[in-house]
Amino acid sequence: MSNLAEMLKSRDNNFNFIRMLAAFFVLVSHSYPLSLGAAEVEPLVAQLGISLGGLGVFTFFCISGFFISLSYERSKTKIDFVVARFLRLYPALLVVLVVSALVIGPLFTELTAHDYFSSKEVHRYITGNLKLKDIHFQLPGLFQDNPYPGINGSLWTLYYEVLLYALVFALGVIGWLTSRRRITVFFVLYFIFYAAFNFLQKNEYVAFGFQSRFWVQWSFAFVIGMLLYAYRFNVRLTLYRVLASWLVVILLHKTPVFVELFVAAWSYSVFFVAFNTQWFARQYNKLGDYSYGLYIYAFPTQEILAHVWRGISPLQMIGVALPLALIPAVLSWHLIEQPCILRKKSVAAWLSRRLAVYAGKLTKNSSKRL
Repeated sequence: MSNLAEMLKSRDNNFNFIRMLAAFFVLVSHSYPLSLGAAEVEPLVAQLGISLGGLGVFTFFCISGFFISLSYERSKTKIDFVVARFLRLYPALLVVLVVSALVIGPLFTELTAHDYFSSKEVHRYITGNLKLKDIHFQLPGLFQDNPYPGINGSLWTLYYEVLLYALVFALGVIGWLTSRRRITVFFVLYFIFYAAFNFLQKNEYVAFGFQSRFWVQWSFAFVIGMLLYAYRFNVRLTLYRVLASWLVVILLHKTPVFVELFVAAWSYSVFFVAFNTQWFARQYNKLGDYSYGLYIYAFPTQEILAHVWRGISPLQMIGVALPLALIPAVLSWHLIEQPCILRKKSVAAWLSRRLAVYAGKLTKNSSKRL
C-alpha cells in the first residue's frame, strides 16, 4: 500500500479535474442569488451549514495547502517560489479585471461612454483589485438593476489565498517546513488558536473583524492540506479510511465540530479520489487546467446573463453560463496562465540577477560613504 509521498511521484492524478469541479460548484452556488436575489439560500446551506460554493472553495484551499507546501520545498530559491506564485495568480487576474472594466463595463453600463470612462471607479476597479485586500465589486452604472448587483463577487477569496501563501513562505523562511518537530508544533499551535478563536467568536467574548473571521474560516482547509503534505510519508489513502471518516462525520452531525470534521473528511476524500483515478487523469490532463479561469470568469458571465435574460432561473443560468464561461477560461489557460507558468524559471532568474546588481550597488555606495 503506497503512501502519499510515493503517489506524488506520478503525474497521473486528478487534481485538475477536481479543481474544475470545485469551480463548477461555485458557479452553481452563485447562480441562485445572481438569478433570484441576495436573499436566496444557496444549495447545501440548510443541510451542512456550508454552501456548495463554500465547499468548492474549501476544495481549492485544501489542494492549495498541499501543493503550495510542495512548491516551496521544490523551489531552488525563495525568489523562485514568489515568482511562481505571482505568475500563477496575477497575470490572469489582471486580464479579467481589464476585460471587466474596459470591455464588459462600457458594453452594459447605463452611463454614456464619456461618463463611464470619466469615473475614477473604473481605474480604481483595476488598480484597487490588484491589491486584493479590499475588493471593489461595482463598476459605475453596471448591472445595478440585476437581482444581485455587481461584476465579480468571486475575487474576494484570492486575498485569503495570498495570505496563506505568505504563511507557507514565512514558515519556510524560519525553517519550520523542513523540520518534522517544528511543523508539528505549528499544527498544534494552529489548531489551539483555531479552537480558541471560534470559541471566543461564537460566545461573543471578542468581536473580530470580518477579514479575521474569513481568514480563520478558510485557513482550516489549507492547513489540512499542509498537514497531509507534511506527513505524506505516513499518510495512506484507503477506501476503509474514507468510509470511517464519513461515518464519524455522520455520527457527529449537529455538533459544534461538525463543519471541521466534514472539511477534514472531504479533504482526505479529495486526495483519495485524485490519486486513485489515474485512468481518467491521463485523458483529462491533456486538456489543461481551466479551473482558475472558470472561477474568475463565471461571475461576470452570470451577471451578463441576469442582465440580458430577465427572469432567468438558477438552472437555466447554470446550463448557459457554464459553456459561455468556459470560452474565456480556456483562452486564459492557453494564452495567459500556461505561458506564464512556462516562463517562471526565466523570470525568476532575471529577477535574481536584477536584485544581485541592485544589492551590489547598495554595497558599493555604502563602502564609499565609509
